[in-house]
Amino acid sequence: MFPTIQIQTGHHRRFLAGFPWLYNNEIEQSNLTKALEAGQIVQVSYQGNPVATGYLNKHSLISFRTLSRNPAELIDADYFVKRLRHALANRENFYTTPYYRLVHAEADELPGLIIDRFGTVFVVQINTQGMENLQAPLIAALHALFEPSTIILKKDSPVRLSEGLTLKDPEMIGEPIDTLLVEENSTLFSIDISSGQKTGWFYDHRENRKLMAQLAKDKSVIDYFAYSGGFGIQAAKGGAKAVIGVDRSESAIENARRSAERSGVSKLCEFVSKEVFADMDHRIEKHQRFDIVLLDPPAFVKTKKDLNVGLKGYEKLIGKGIQLTAPQGLLMIASCSYHVKEPDLKMCLARALHKLGRPGKIVRRLSAGFDHPLHPYLEESEYLKGFVVAVD
Repeated sequence: MFPTIQIQTGHHRRFLAGFPWLYNNEIEQSNLTKALEAGQIVQVSYQGNPVATGYLNKHSLISFRTLSRNPAELIDADYFVKRLRHALANRENFYTTPYYRLVHAEADELPGLIIDRFGTVFVVQINTQGMENLQAPLIAALHALFEPSTIILKKDSPVRLSEGLTLKDPEMIGEPIDTLLVEENSTLFSIDISSGQKTGWFYDHRENRKLMAQLAKDKSVIDYFAYSGGFGIQAAKGGAKAVIGVDRSESAIENARRSAERSGVSKLCEFVSKEVFADMDHRIEKHQRFDIVLLDPPAFVKTKKDLNVGLKGYEKLIGKGIQLTAPQGLLMIASCSYHVKEPDLKMCLARALHKLGRPGKIVRRLSAGFDHPLHPYLEESEYLKGFVVAVD
């Protein structure tokens, strides 16, 4: 049914064992292969035996991404219905309300695709040429399975550039909306679609926000890189005596204020639009201290070459956070940078504690929630890591 590409001899073992990608140097570069269009669906063969179906983009370092280990499977709307139904069943094992990441790329056998669900609204992030070419059957499958009121297509992730794709403004299918409502841990949040990052909400921290809310009773809390107030508002609902949220984005801070009002905790919460490091320095100079300091920055390391500079940034941030943490307080530090591994982040923490002469111990490791499954062969899907640290 599809053009066939061949795995080079000696490069087959990892792929046949379950790894979902083939790199450019693992594929035989025949005249047929060179003539294929970016994103075209192809069949992969090894020594004359078909082994998988997926899409090819010879312009990308990751040249082939697997859609099915059944080489004869049609890639159509029924294919997407089957994959989406399987992803849905997995999420319903853990969540009783329809607010979660529905599709997490390769871990849900849908490479290049992220779908976050907000009730009847679905935010779809398409990151590869192959998935861009399959947009029509994907949208048809979403309508068939969920009857969504609105589908928002997001095509603004920088990873698209490595696929030869352009960045585009969001596209809305169905009922026009301006605001997303998110229900998380029995708390409602309001998000302005026009200013929302990525898909609009970071579901990956759901379990971590729940944990910190449970620890916040009768505590003072400051939440840096607060975005729309996910950590801080849940901490206030968990019984915190006072919460401060800081983020440089005025629109995100406005979302947080609206959500605090909606949740009935606005009197406990103060949200400040300010550059984070400047705010930290000001509070350190004023000798302010907090029982819980939350640090959830954007990725400091976007590429491997940025690692050393990025690690210095994490160490600097953690050091300022430690100075703001009261004795016997808690510091939470998280990193969503794939290139920063858990040992790297731990070393940044250890160095910052040592320089400041503050004893500290890790009391909990953090990772993404149940709706962000990991492909067992794909280390790249394990991006979120962090610690809760008891600081003496």
